[in-house]
Amino acid sequence: MDATAIFLAESNKMIAYPPDVNKTISPADLERFEVVPHAQALNQFGRQLWWKRVPYAVNGALRMRFRGIRWNKLWEYSRGLAYCDFRPGMRVLDFGGGATIPLFWLAKDGCDVLSLDVDEKLTAHTNAVAQQRGWKLKGSTFDLTQNEAPRDWQPFDRVMSFCVIEHIPKAAQQLTLTRLAALLKPGGLFALTFDFGENAPVDGAVRSAEEVAGMIAASGLKPIGDGRFHDTGERFPIDKKYPGHEFTFGSLFLQKS
Repeated sequence: MDATAIFLAESNKMIAYPPDVNKTISPADLERFEVVPHAQALNQFGRQLWWKRVPYAVNGALRMRFRGIRWNKLWEYSRGLAYCDFRPGMRVLDFGGGATIPLFWLAKDGCDVLSLDVDEKLTAHTNAVAQQRGWKLKGSTFDLTQNEAPRDWQPFDRVMSFCVIEHIPKAAQQLTLTRLAALLKPGGLFALTFDFGENAPVDGAVRSAEEVAGMIAASGLKPIGDGRFHDTGERFPIDKKYPGHEFTFGSLFLQKS
């Protein structure tokens, strides 16, 4: 198996991380043996939500969805599940993913999830679904980009943020990453994705491997896998709002010592 195995003492089992786990998006990633079951399960769960008339959000748009999760979002979500070893009872902090399907999936599986999203509509929907389903899921509009976390917040086993950091002004990105990383327990994992490339359309996108290194340094965490960020060089028109922009997503999986 072309993977490095890292033993997580807290989980008492082996977790296989590919050496290039920190990388840019590639369709081939969705065919990796450790990712396939998570991708299939998320798509099936999305159909279940449709039948139950529960909308979920993608890129801030909240609506009913029958056709499944677009491949680029499925890449983010399924790899996050595959490599973060989520288990029932874990405390999970989501940054900026209000009403998205990973929140509902993790809460359904017994995680205790706090989602921070300044969008009041998405946060309200998160709380409404959690109450309806009886899940340990809470949405909050607390803005971690502007404020230190409250002192009474307990440390989290996992932190995740899928393509949110680029929507924060550059001047605030590294401070926000520092604050998020500080909320992790020792041994905890941080899953982070972001728009990447010179042609990425939003102003706060990550443009280079040097910027990625700066983000890692700001977090104070250690990348898993071989510790490097791998850019495959592939670029795609992955944002329907910007069909003329070919760019990519980057991913980081970072662990607290």
